Amino acid sequence: MTARYSSAATQNDQRFGLIIALCAATLFSTKPILIKWLYSLGVEVLPLIWLRMAMALPFYLIMGYLAWARLASKPATRHLLKAASIGLLGYYLSSVLDLYGLQYVSAQLERLVLYAYPSMVVILGMLFFGQTFKAAIILPLLITYGGLTLMYGHDMDMLAAVPGVNNDQLMMGAGLVFSAALTFACYLLFSKNSIRQLGSILFTCIAMTSATLAILVHQRVDSWLTGVDYPLVPEYSATIWLGIAALAIIATVLPSFLISAAIARIGPERTSMSGTIGPVATTALAVIFLGESLSLLSIAGMALVVFGVWRLSQIK
Repeated sequence: MTARYSSAATQNDQRFGLIIALCAATLFSTKPILIKWLYSLGVEVLPLIWLRMAMALPFYLIMGYLAWARLASKPATRHLLKAASIGLLGYYLSSVLDLYGLQYVSAQLERLVLYAYPSMVVILGMLFFGQTFKAAIILPLLITYGGLTLMYGHDMDMLAAVPGVNNDQLMMGAGLVFSAALTFACYLLFSKNSIRQLGSILFTCIAMTSATLAILVHQRVDSWLTGVDYPLVPEYSATIWLGIAALAIIATVLPSFLISAAIARIGPERTSMSGTIGPVATTALAVIFLGESLSLLSIAGMALVVFGVWRLSQIK
């Protein structure tokens, strides 16, 4: 009876972890929509990166303090430094690469390239992290990537849909986003043990705080090298400030906590593959808010992605 109850509890925890991962992916999918919209209003990359993280920082400081206060025994300094380093990888370097890449590619294309990271997590996990590969994940992986191919592969003309951008710039943008995907895959893999040591909330707060400080340093160094003075608090309209606030809270704070909680429950591989639902949400939002195109093949691709993620949820 006890073993059966334990098995059922574990299965419920796995399902809850999957739901958390899907929610995180959906919230993260609003990021390119908000960023492309803010770019269209004249917001530049570096101020946007800084303000996004600066607005999110108070949430992480408060939650981090509460999580720290609840600890019966305080973690070693090396564990705190490790979490800070992992944060630099996943929420500083990956974010910077992604936002620069979004200058040159559409929101939908950004999601397609960025969501190469689930396969990277699986491959890197096997090669360098000693993780066991489950054959059962092959079919969901093929289904989801088949769906992504249908969603975007049929219409490469979207590459030319970005006004004033040539093919070299498009390739550079795609390369930057791909690099963002690679660094985020490494973040997911490195974060697993750190989350186990610190707890998902404290880990997230430390990682995001270190990333925020790194972005501030980045902005100041860039300003010094280029001679362009970026004010810490630019004179933006109320509309722009609301957009940045949405980017900070809806597309950063909430999903960052959710994704750490998901990794703690279902591991980095399943968390990353659950994230393939993100392009579906991005496509829908891009069509509604950015006026990007949608075809029957895109709809069929969405259906395959949803089905693939559902198949993933059935793996025990």
